[in-house]
Amino acid sequence: MKAWHIGKLSGVSLVERAVTRKEGEIKLKLSRMLVSSSALNYCVLEGDGIVPSHSAVAYVSEADEWGDLQLGSRVAISPFVKSVEHGEQIVRTMGVDVDGLLCDFVSVPSENVFLLPDGIPDEEAVFADYIAMSNKVFESLECEQGDYVVIVGAGTLGLILAQLASYYQMVPVLVDLDAQKLELAKKWGVIYTLNPTYDNLERRVEEITGGRMCDAAVFAGEGMGLNAALRLVKNAGEVIIAGYAFHAKHQVDMDIILKKQLNLKGVCNGEGEFSSAINLLANKIVKLNGLINLETYFDETDKAVAECVKYPYKYTNLMVTVQ
Repeated sequence: MKAWHIGKLSGVSLVERAVTRKEGEIKLKLSRMLVSSSALNYCVLEGDGIVPSHSAVAYVSEADEWGDLQLGSRVAISPFVKSVEHGEQIVRTMGVDVDGLLCDFVSVPSENVFLLPDGIPDEEAVFADYIAMSNKVFESLECEQGDYVVIVGAGTLGLILAQLASYYQMVPVLVDLDAQKLELAKKWGVIYTLNPTYDNLERRVEEITGGRMCDAAVFAGEGMGLNAALRLVKNAGEVIIAGYAFHAKHQVDMDIILKKQLNLKGVCNGEGEFSSAINLLANKIVKLNGLINLETYFDETDKAVAECVKYPYKYTNLMVTVQ
């Protein structure tokens, strides 16, 4: 197996590793992998060293029992791996907590392999884990139809969250500093988009909600502060911090949390929601065009990584194709 290992001290290197398929696992040949530019920057500038990517499409190579799968079946890989630690079940995410999918072959538990319908192209299937995490966010929120949900951060996760909020008949208010991402959200039907460069956020949210502020907030920020989410939610409201653990530490105003008696939760994976994510993709619920703006072949990944690091705000996601 060849894999791209990236770390602050180790740099970007192509390493050789043996792939040993254990009982209950399926060996896969990777086809397309997605890596966010922010994750690559974190790996290169701060990371301890890991094989990145938690999003991939692959083809079945070996299995104990085929079931619905056949040799060569096109599948999506759920990166959320369950394990037991200190007597408790935990979920680790490939490419975040353990080595990920930026490789040519991988062996994963059979429960992490999902057959892809023909109608879902690779360019959309690689976002299944983001959709799964977004779905888990809304499973965690105690919101009803018509409730206002402010989403701080219009990165990949934030843009998907805003669309799913509308699908579940909530009213999303998307906040970000990047005007281009907000324009993309508007094209996809998100009515309320706010940019703190031009908008007084609290005043605008009061106007939008009739003075009562948002019923809930989701912080999915890259470049935005957590305090924005805290200020825009109503008293005793819910605030969910969502995303993969690549983000820098944030300054938090504890005074706001205490005075408003806010309820904070964290969602860092989409465990249990992967089948729903594929169903949402199959039914074309989420628009994703424009979220991949750099592509490369597997053998040239190091050059693309250097490009992402050189221009950290130019690219959103890198698509890697194995020839």
